[in-house]
Amino acid sequence: MTSVQNSQNFISFKSNPLINATAYIEDRVLLNKALLDGARDTSIILHANNKNEREERFRRSCIAWSTAFLTPLVTLPITNRVAMKHIGKLTKSYFSNENNLIKLSNKYLTSAKEVQKGIEELSKEYDFSELLKRNNYDYEKIRKKLINSKMSVLAFDFLFTSALLGCAGFVNRWRTRKKTGRDGFSAEFNMADKALVEKRTEKFKKTEKLRDFAFISSVILLAASPLLLRKGLLNNSGKLSDFARKHGSKFDYNDGVFMKRLPFLLMTIVADIGLILSSRNQTEVKDNVVRLSATQLAFFGGDIVIGSALAAMSDKLFKTELLDKNCKKTWINKVIPPIKPIRDLQGKNKAVASGLFWTNMLTLFGILGVAIPKMMNKMIKNDVGKSVKTQNE
Repeated sequence: MTSVQNSQNFISFKSNPLINATAYIEDRVLLNKALLDGARDTSIILHANNKNEREERFRRSCIAWSTAFLTPLVTLPITNRVAMKHIGKLTKSYFSNENNLIKLSNKYLTSAKEVQKGIEELSKEYDFSELLKRNNYDYEKIRKKLINSKMSVLAFDFLFTSALLGCAGFVNRWRTRKKTGRDGFSAEFNMADKALVEKRTEKFKKTEKLRDFAFISSVILLAASPLLLRKGLLNNSGKLSDFARKHGSKFDYNDGVFMKRLPFLLMTIVADIGLILSSRNQTEVKDNVVRLSATQLAFFGGDIVIGSALAAMSDKLFKTELLDKNCKKTWINKVIPPIKPIRDLQGKNKAVASGLFWTNMLTLFGILGVAIPKMMNKMIKNDVGKSVKTQNE
C-alpha cells in the first residue's frame, strides 16, 4: 500500500507544472537571478528620491533584464552555430542537429578517449554519425575543434554580456547630463541646489575618461580569460591543465545556452566594476558598492546559506530529505550542508523544496529590494546634509 501511495505521489508531483518550472529555474542561474533582479529593481525604482533617479534606475533595470534574456535566448544559440560552423568547422549548416555537440561537457575534452565517451553518451539524444564520418572518426581532431568552438563562445559571452550590463551607469551619466544639463548624482538633485550638487562631483569629472578606459580594459581581460582554459584543456600537464581537468565543467552551459554560477559570478563582478567606475561622486560610489556587494553576497552565498538553513529546518520538523548527506565531506559542506537539486527529488521532498526555493527568493527580495534601498536613501541624505551644513557655515 505504501509503495502504491509513493508511486501516486511521485506521479502527481512530477506532472505539476509549477514544481517543474521551479526546478528548471533553480538549475539555471541566469533565470533565477533575472527574476530576483526584476522584483528587486521594481522596488528600487519605487524607492527612488526623484524623477531623474527613477528614470536612471528604470533604464539600468531595462538594460539588465534585456541582457539577461537576450543573451541566452537569442545571441547564444546563434553564437553556438557560428562557432561550430566557422571556428571549429565541425558542422556544415546553422540548422544542423550536429550543432548540439557544443553541449558536450568540458570534462570530456581532456583527451580523445574522453571525447569519444562523451559523444557516445550525447548520441543517445542526437545523431553525430555524419560529423564523425567527415572527421574520419579522429576524436583528437574533433576535441581540438570543439575546444576552439566552446572557448570562442565563452569569450564572446563574457565580452558581450559584461559590456552591456556594465555600461548602464555610463549610459545614465550621459543621458542625465544631456537631458538636465546637470552633473552629479541624480539622487541628490532635490536635496541641495545645483551649484552644491555639481561641486560634489568636481573631482570625479576630471577622471571620467580614465575610468571609462579602466572599464573597457577589465571587459577585454575577462573576454581573454577563456584562452587560459583553452590552453589547460589542450595541454596534458601543468597547473592550467590540472585546473581545466578539475574545474572545466563549471564553465559548461546548461542546454548549451545558460551560463553556470562560477563564470556568471566573474562576469557580474566585471559588470559591477563598470557601474562603480561610472559613479559621479563619492556618495554614489558608496551607494553602488553597498547595493552591488549586497546583491553579490546574497545571490552567490546568501541564497546558499538561507537555502541550507531552510532545508535543515524542514528535514528536522517535517521529516523531509532535502540535505545532501552523501556530498563530499569538505569543510564548507560541514559548515553549510548542501541541498539536493529540485530536479533530483521526488514526491513530498520535491514539493517542499520548491516551496522553500520561493521562500528563499522572497527573503532575498526583502533584503535587497526593501531594506538596502531604505538604508542607502538615508545615507545619501546624511551625506548631502553634511555638505549643506558645511556650505551654510
